[in-house]
Amino acid sequence: MKTRFKKIFRLVVLKHRQLFIVLLAIILFTAGWRFGIPSNSSEQEIVSDKSDEIWTCSMHPQIRQPNFGLCPICEMDLIPLKDTGEGGIREVSISKEAAALLNLQVSPVIRSVAATEISLFGRIAYDERRISAITTRIGGRIDRLFVDFTGARVKKGDHLAEIYSPEIYVAQREIIEATKAVQNQASKISETARETRLQLLYSAREKLRLLQLSEEQINEIASQEKPQDRITIRSPQDGIVVSKPVNIGSYIKTGDLLFKVADLSQVWLVMEAYESDIPWLRYAQNVAFTIDAIPGEKFHGRIVFIDPNIDPMTRVAKVRVNVDNINQKLKPGMFAKAEVKSQITSTGKVLDPSFTGKWVSPMHPEIVKDEPGQCDICGMDLVPAEKLDFIGAADINSQLPLLIPASAVLQTGKRAVVYVRIPEKADPTFEGREIILGAKVGNQFIVRSGLSEGELVVSQGAFKIDSELQIKAKPSMMNPSAGLVEKPANSAPENLAGQWKPVLRSLARLQETEDSKTAKEAIDKMVIAIQAINKSSFQPDTLQLWNEFSNRLINSLTIARLELPENIEQAARIATRSTEEAGRYLGLSSQTTTPKHIDPNISKSLEHLIKLYLPLAEALAKDSSIEAQSAANNFAKHSNMLKLTDDANYLLNNALALASNNDIKKQRELFQKISDRLILLVNNYSLDEVGSVYVVHCPMAFENKGGDWLSSIPEVFNPYFGNSMINCGAVTTTLSLGDLPPRDKMKEMNPHKHDH
Repeated sequence: MKTRFKKIFRLVVLKHRQLFIVLLAIILFTAGWRFGIPSNSSEQEIVSDKSDEIWTCSMHPQIRQPNFGLCPICEMDLIPLKDTGEGGIREVSISKEAAALLNLQVSPVIRSVAATEISLFGRIAYDERRISAITTRIGGRIDRLFVDFTGARVKKGDHLAEIYSPEIYVAQREIIEATKAVQNQASKISETARETRLQLLYSAREKLRLLQLSEEQINEIASQEKPQDRITIRSPQDGIVVSKPVNIGSYIKTGDLLFKVADLSQVWLVMEAYESDIPWLRYAQNVAFTIDAIPGEKFHGRIVFIDPNIDPMTRVAKVRVNVDNINQKLKPGMFAKAEVKSQITSTGKVLDPSFTGKWVSPMHPEIVKDEPGQCDICGMDLVPAEKLDFIGAADINSQLPLLIPASAVLQTGKRAVVYVRIPEKADPTFEGREIILGAKVGNQFIVRSGLSEGELVVSQGAFKIDSELQIKAKPSMMNPSAGLVEKPANSAPENLAGQWKPVLRSLARLQETEDSKTAKEAIDKMVIAIQAINKSSFQPDTLQLWNEFSNRLINSLTIARLELPENIEQAARIATRSTEEAGRYLGLSSQTTTPKHIDPNISKSLEHLIKLYLPLAEALAKDSSIEAQSAANNFAKHSNMLKLTDDANYLLNNALALASNNDIKKQRELFQKISDRLILLVNNYSLDEVGSVYVVHCPMAFENKGGDWLSSIPEVFNPYFGNSMINCGAVTTTLSLGDLPPRDKMKEMNPHKHDH
């Protein structure tokens, strides 16, 4: 019986093996759950949740730690960081498998010479400056033509035509008689009569000069016995007769055209350049070209003129090149194929080593000299090649442009978007970014603003990523404001709003000025102010918005700067619109006020006092009461340099009290009074005139009443707590913004190199 049962059981198991395995797995899993044994998958999920959780401090949001604990600054309990799960405003993450299926490819942003070769077509034309129009200064009849067809080659002084004219007869008679009168005058004639006869002779000769007769012709007429009724017209230059509107027997009046003679020793090459070619062309640039009718020979010339207007029908601009034609192989009307090799820097200048240290004529680019002087042709002063937008090879390294593949750019209207790989994240994560493009270089674009060297941009598949953002209703190529909500003015966090003020101050200066130099300085100051904003304490949602709109604002300022110096008002409008847009979405005010009149003497004295104040703040941050006394004593010695008596006395008294007290707690109370008064003075008298000055706030100082102090860099080194909470606080206001040190140098300026 047992044997029979075993055989039946074996047959059932073999026949329903898969069902049996599934039932066995369910039984084991249930047993494990009942006895508290976690499955492998559940354990991985829990571990994953714990490893992904980030903890921060409610007082110091810059703190990020993977585990629960105490804030290293204020020792408060950390709290979980809210994770929106959405990434950045234009951020999208995909799996590695999806990235492979989408065939996404990235390319680095490189800094290199932007070199291209432009092909242009044109034709040879007469040099208009070398065409002489020969007109008659007398009326009469053409009696004889020595040159009776166009195209005839003539030399200077050759006979061209003979004109019958009663007027010339009278003029010749006057000079012959005046000459004889002077030659045959008696020796005893009065001085008055002598002067009169000489004056008549001079007048007769001058009359013939005005009729375009040469000195040789005038002397010949004066030596004749009797006057002639005909005059010979001669060529004023070597060249080719290109026009002959008269014939034998034609009657002419004063001013009528007789001939046009063109000198072909130099000709023009007139080319047509498309809009996209113009950024690569410059005055005095070398052009090489060939002529089909003259195979095997290459000619050269220099650009002398680029038409400032674009033809509305053909969308091209005329470009003119001066070409030496000594052997006169080039004939007007010949077609030419030209090549222009050009290398452009990030500032739009052309790299040409041959112009290093050279001086060029502003009217005749073929005149290039090694030192200052005058043009051999027109006599104008030569100008340095740098003023004509040329730089030599020695300066190229500092002006190399950023280049990206053209396939990485998504363009719509005036906007250009690229997708940048975020290297810090495990899964392929990309961030959309608006950029400002320069000229196109073959299959690459120059980037004016929005990217940094070394970043990776999606060079294949960018549109697929953009489509994903469109589906998620995030800002994309087609809709840059999708999903964004405008905020009330003045609702931004204090750590952003306080640092925003220098941007508005610089914008106010741009709006008020009519001087292009001041406008450029104001725009540059706005860019510095934006880049200087310390965002380490921003909450994630504020940081995302700031990254997006600060990038847009800097891009707009790049465009505004291109309007200078011609259109200051347009530059101000561009900067204002972009600032207002950033303000709407960040909750920042975009209202500017008329810039204050700054007293330079007070600014200078405040600048010096702040330099003496900084060692005092540093001493208290190091908990050194002795160093604080020394620094306060030095500060007190110079406080009277401030030309504001009440404020100077206030600073002096508190500095002396601090210098005479070795109790660091009391020193910090006196330091707060000095800090508050200096902050007030900088606000009232020296905005943007004393270098870089930031207000840092510690909310826990003086039993949570809070305290402010000044810093020359946007970093926190707390003088109210010292080493016990050295990094407690946040930069809340930027009072003044001068030339900032590089970010990597700020660590070297830090007397407490703590990394939390």
